[in-house]
Amino acid sequence: MKKLLFIISRVIVGVVFLLSGFAKAVDPTGYAIKITDYLVAFNVEAFSSIAYVLAVGISALEFITGAHLIIGLRNKLFSIIVTIFMAIFTPLTLWIALFNPVTDCGCFGDAYQLSNWETFLKNIILLVPTLYVFFNRKNYPSRLNAFQSILTTLGLSSLIVYISIAALIHLPILDFRPYHIGANIQEGMTIPDGAEQPEYLTTFTLEKDGVQKEFSAENYPYTDTTWVFVDSKTKVIKEGYQPPIHDFVLIDEEGTDFTSTLLNSSTPTLLVVSPQIKKGNWENNFNKITALKNLGLEKNINTYVLTASSNADISEFEFANNAGYQYLTADETVLKTMIRSNPGVILIQDGTIISKWHYNNIPSANEFSKPISYSLKEQKKQSNSYWLWCLVLGTVLFISIIYLSKRK
Repeated sequence: MKKLLFIISRVIVGVVFLLSGFAKAVDPTGYAIKITDYLVAFNVEAFSSIAYVLAVGISALEFITGAHLIIGLRNKLFSIIVTIFMAIFTPLTLWIALFNPVTDCGCFGDAYQLSNWETFLKNIILLVPTLYVFFNRKNYPSRLNAFQSILTTLGLSSLIVYISIAALIHLPILDFRPYHIGANIQEGMTIPDGAEQPEYLTTFTLEKDGVQKEFSAENYPYTDTTWVFVDSKTKVIKEGYQPPIHDFVLIDEEGTDFTSTLLNSSTPTLLVVSPQIKKGNWENNFNKITALKNLGLEKNINTYVLTASSNADISEFEFANNAGYQYLTADETVLKTMIRSNPGVILIQDGTIISKWHYNNIPSANEFSKPISYSLKEQKKQSNSYWLWCLVLGTVLFISIIYLSKRK
């Protein structure tokens, strides 16, 4: 029974850590943004320069820890590591739940979001199997020799780090965000019929005879005119349904809301996304993007640059490059969520995202002569790549398990 409890505890903790690490490893840019939010909340934003290193390192360590616990490899070492993780993050998530410096802990990246209190509760529950594994770690040593252990650890480490680096050089192999390929932006902004509505509580501060008192809408002294209004406050007491996309607004150069026009266009449209133009990698990509824009003019395909840059930065960019682009301004966070690349290119039609390209993978004008068919082929290649990685990951874990069956 003790051995069974140890195995169950080990697998439960391992699965949570493996999924958490993998969900963040496939999108290290998103996790780096979350780490930066934490650093700002703790007033140590000076360390934000290493956010990407921390994102890749922490997610990899979580994934490796989870995988080792699942397959029962090096139980002594990784039970200590997972206990240290829980000892750090359990009080941290309590502080976050109490003071709410960030709205989402980012524990599972964009794959699954928990509220701050749900995150703390998850950690409290996970502490039980974690401590059981920790205190029984010496009773169930690894059944692999040193060479097998090192080989398995290096294989898992190389795989997860490579996935993160590939996501930085290209795009995430899995996109859990609402702007993934195939998503319809308009549908993502729609609130379904019967969806839960938010509830608000408004309090009014009134004064009479030098004394101030708070009233709600129910006990407000509507008929007593001797009370003088001082202030009112409204707070959310219950969150309603929040659509996946709720802040997608595009403003054209005339200051007009261009969102509906863009999303209802039946012709293909190229969106060049650059949250901040000055920070974009334009040196080797400006000519490629301009070639696509010029090709689009021949094929009735509009090209817009989406940015949160100031008018001064946009004008400076235009003057320096004689770009001739059409610009739409949007929220910077939205643009960073749309694509993990600056600049990045997105092809949409009827509000549906057809394909996305990192600046390292921008197609040439010759390849893009038939944009829709080319994009669908690229999408299929990305899908095949995803299943290939799943096969590789499964094979690595399977081989590790086979090793376990061979006692020294």
